[in-house]
Amino acid sequence: MLQSIDWSDKSTKAVSITAATVASAYVLYSILSPKNPFADLPRTKYSYAHSFTYDPAKKDVEAEEEFPKFERSSYIGRPSIVVNDIDLSHHVLARQDRYKQGHLFGRSLMFSSTHQLLFGGVNIANSNGQDWKIRRDVLVPLFQGRVMVPDLLPFIVRRTQQLVEEIKSHKGKPIDIDERYGTLTADVICEYLFAQSPGPGEVKFDNFINPAQAIAQLKLTNLYAFFGFKSTASREIEQNCAFIRKMIHKIKRGEKLRENGPLTLAEKLLQFEQYQGPEGEERLILELLIVFFAGHDTTAHSMTMLTYILAKEPECQQRIREEANELIPDDDSLTAANLGKLKYTSAAIKENLRLHPVIPEVAIECHEDNTLGQCHIPAGSTVILPVVRLHRDPNVFKKPLAFVPERWLQEDLDLHSDLEAVGSGKSLLSKAFFTFSQGTHSCLGMNLAYLELRVVTALLAQNFDIQYHGPVPEICNALLRLKEVPLMEFHERKRD
Repeated sequence: MLQSIDWSDKSTKAVSITAATVASAYVLYSILSPKNPFADLPRTKYSYAHSFTYDPAKKDVEAEEEFPKFERSSYIGRPSIVVNDIDLSHHVLARQDRYKQGHLFGRSLMFSSTHQLLFGGVNIANSNGQDWKIRRDVLVPLFQGRVMVPDLLPFIVRRTQQLVEEIKSHKGKPIDIDERYGTLTADVICEYLFAQSPGPGEVKFDNFINPAQAIAQLKLTNLYAFFGFKSTASREIEQNCAFIRKMIHKIKRGEKLRENGPLTLAEKLLQFEQYQGPEGEERLILELLIVFFAGHDTTAHSMTMLTYILAKEPECQQRIREEANELIPDDDSLTAANLGKLKYTSAAIKENLRLHPVIPEVAIECHEDNTLGQCHIPAGSTVILPVVRLHRDPNVFKKPLAFVPERWLQEDLDLHSDLEAVGSGKSLLSKAFFTFSQGTHSCLGMNLAYLELRVVTALLAQNFDIQYHGPVPEICNALLRLKEVPLMEFHERKRD
């Protein structure tokens, strides 16, 4: 039986006062806070995390659940609207250059602040307005395919050939290919940035394995400091920045990062005024850090998902093999021109990116009161574009759960796509593809990712029969990371 409460006890009084204060604050907030502008819309069941991995058993499903055009949600505690419509999503992304008159949407400020926390400050991926425009104007020309492909293709080919030889040494035994892809893509982006890869453990991105935990630690940085500690998340950021600072100081001391060949990206960027002086150096460190991370992590996981699909779809694997054998029969034929002719391989890559986009959603902020498809969106609202859903719209993608590279064969799959023109194609498929975003916020690393995916996919298909006999892998968070990495078999074959 419950004992009677002793109201004279000080601790009881404290708890009671606290509870009453919290309850009063909640009631006051409920009365004074503005009404949710999207309260009349149905509540979404959409989750920001990936919720789909290709399953051959479901490839004949005609359509998933039908979703209303708009749903209400909440984004980091704020009311938001989910747009389940391809045309309207394309419209939002095409109008997100806040620095231009009449452009009503921009990067979510809530997303920006969270991203800045994880990376230690402002960079091209989380900046806004005029600051973002200045950064982008510097970086876009250096990431165009016509610049990157000649610089990096020979290295990518050599590095992939090394991977092929290493895989052969396992003689068909199951291996963790995701880890190997991560090393390969890290070596490639570091070659472009510094012509040198970090040593073992010198750079880590463990914060992104459990970003919620890392964010919680970083928000308590001052509290940790009060007790004389640094969180694991803070130490990781400092360690990563230390490696990049070391490379920058090499350049400033007059050391050439390459004996021969073109300047590295770090050397090119140090020629710009905005990266001069102590403040400019810190700005450059954060810029190179995000390029390092984005330039290898997502591409590696995309390679893993495509390899998994090819293992489950041997007919597709064989068609890629035949195309590669015809167009690149020997090492001398591994040229940018011939890689650009790998139409079916490129279509398979794009279909994998449709099914497994590297980012499952895009969060955009509405800067001014606006109307989107007859739905009023007040200024300051967050607009969520659910990429995973949009890529499975049955009105555009027939049999949306199936892996059908053929649907992309009529599309422009140019190796040297203009980063400023992503999503500007007139076809519905072009408008419906959001993996690299669209418009002027399109991913800088798109051309590099396509180049690496083409080379790796073609060479592995030529040299191996790829098999996987495990369960359908699960994706565990928003960054296309697998809960348990599938161990795949690579059985060596003679090139035809």
